[in-house]
Formats: sequence, C-alpha cells, structure tokens
Amino acid sequence: MARRKDYSVRSSKRQAAPNLKRSENRYNPRLLILLACEGKNTERLYFDAFFAILKNHRTISPASCVFAPHQHTNPTGVLKDLLDFKDSAGRTCDNYEHRWIVIDRDEERHGGGGHTLEDFNEAIERASKRRRTVKVAWSNPSFELWYLLHFHFYNTAIDRDQVIKKLEIAIAEPYEKSRSDMYYLLASRMTEAIRNARRLIKRAEEVTGKLVPANTNPATTVFELVELLQELQKTVE
Repeated sequence: MARRKDYSVRSSKRQAAPNLKRSENRYNPRLLILLACEGKNTERLYFDAFFAILKNHRTISPASCVFAPHQHTNPTGVLKDLLDFKDSAGRTCDNYEHRWIVIDRDEERHGGGGHTLEDFNEAIERASKRRRTVKVAWSNPSFELWYLLHFHFYNTAIDRDQVIKKLEIAIAEPYEKSRSDMYYLLASRMTEAIRNARRLIKRAEEVTGKLVPANTNPATTVFELVELLQELQKTVE
C-alpha cells in the first residue's frame, strides 16, 4: 500500500502567506507630523508621549510621526533642522501633512544661554513665509510656561527662572528638564492648560490688537500643537 503523503506543512505555509501580507499592509501610510524642538530633552520627551499614543494604535507606521534630528538650540537653527530633514527613504519636510517647530523666546542672560530677539523673530517670520507653511509652537518666556498653565492662569510678566520656581511649587517636587513623565503627570489637567493658554493669547490680542510673540509675556501657542495631536489621535482610532 502506498504511503500516504502528509500535506499539513505545505497547507500551513499556504495559509500563512495572506496573513503576512495583511501584516505588511496594516499601516496607514500617511505622513502625519514632523516636529523639530529647541530643547534636546524637555520638549521632545513631552511630545514623544503623544507620538507613542498615536503609534500604539498600530494603524500608522513609525514614519508617520517623527522628530527632525536635533542639531541646533536657537530658533532659526531649529527651523533649519526641520527644513533639512531627510530620512533613509528619501522623505523630506514637505512630504509631511503637518510641520512644526517648538521654540522659546528665552532672552539672552548675563551668565550665558538664551538667544537674540532677532533670531526668535526671524524664525517665526521665515516659517510663515514658506510655500508649505511651518507652524510655530512658541513660548514666552519658556516651554515650561505650558506646564505651569496646567495648574494656574498667570497674566503677569515672568522670566524662565520664576516659571521653574512656580512649577516646582505646583508639582511639589524639584523639576528636571530631562524627566520623561511630564506628559503623564499633567495629562489630567490638559483641558485646563489649553483653556489658560488660549485665554492668554486672546487677552494679548485684545490689548495690543495684534499678537507679537516676542512682546507677549506670558504666552504660549503650544496648546495649538497639543490640540492638533489630539485630533490626529481621533483620526487613527
């Protein structure tokens, strides 16, 4: 009697192929957002949490939300980082639906640090004049103002050292720029922060008639980027 052939292995291979194809094609190919940040740690660690939430939906590819390599810490340099972006697949800044830089006013200090008013203004102006506009999430005096607005509304001029001191009181512990849990620490207060930041911008526009970022302290448009990321989360769910 002839030996019966075992087709089980061959059959399982035929069944596995469609599953592999579906796995390869499960990602949405949209290139959603490219982000360049002035801070090497602070801003990136905060927004990386948003990117992680988007990627955890497993409906977009790792290339959908990315940071431009960090090369500069001044506003025009951050814009250059964004515009110079090119990855191994040839994707550039203009391939992304949303292009943002995150910068601070951060006035020059006697002991060093900070950058010039001209550099800050030039970055904002150049970003707005591009054929494919780059949006700017700016803060005056510093990005940490966005954190502080999660707790209180402030409408009195403040410098970055004062912001840090008030933030440490609010979170009841020392603040480190490199801490990676700020998104999770503040997430439950995000609605309040957006409301407070929007209120500061509206107040400045009512007082001056035209919003001038370098002259508007305290103020931040980081909430606009946060709202965009929240909307993108809805589109991939």
